[in-house]
Amino acid sequence: MIVGDAYLKLDKDWDMQELASLSKLYIQCYSLVYSLSGFEVDSTDERVIDWFQGAYAKYPWRGGFSTVNFYRSLYAKVPYAERPQIQEIQYASPGHIKLKEALLVAGILAGIVTAVTSSIDEIHDTYNSIQKGLSERKLTKLEVQLKELELDSARLKYVQESKKALIEGMSIPPKMQKELMRRSEGNELMELKILMSFHRRIEPIAIMQGVGMLEVEAPEQEIQDDE
Repeated sequence: MIVGDAYLKLDKDWDMQELASLSKLYIQCYSLVYSLSGFEVDSTDERVIDWFQGAYAKYPWRGGFSTVNFYRSLYAKVPYAERPQIQEIQYASPGHIKLKEALLVAGILAGIVTAVTSSIDEIHDTYNSIQKGLSERKLTKLEVQLKELELDSARLKYVQESKKALIEGMSIPPKMQKELMRRSEGNELMELKILMSFHRRIEPIAIMQGVGMLEVEAPEQEIQDDE
């Protein structure tokens, strides 16, 4: 991937906890987007070509500790040179954090944050409705290894509709959707749970952007996806 400069624009007052929270959330979101960006590795070793797949296969997606470890595992697999590296911090009104990172990933992430920011309340309500619906249908504790055919048609339809609502609400690009389906091996309940975990991390960033504390800026250099 092409690596270059990207900016997190800062404004208003920040405390250390807010800055720490932003750093953690941004890294987690960046790692997920990177893992679903469809990048190609110049190697004939299957273990290298698809080195993120183990992270997707390992965790049961019941939430909590396994979810945290999933994001930690994704970050560990991002090549060091393509992880977000701080180049400069300027604290002022306005200020910025200048990062060196994969420009394709930075651009996708900026677009998703902007989409969530623009309809934050609607997407928040959608998420809460899905969470309630999963609980009512006794789907919150199911192992993601459960095959779709084991779900009755009504519950499967609910999972599919919920997944579509989150994809549309967060403006998840087609390439990421395709990669998510491939990595889940078509398990739509797993896909939904991953999207929900992603929303929980994107939403606080979007809230910061919505109140004018932050702007996740798309890189100036346009990097076009091939699909």
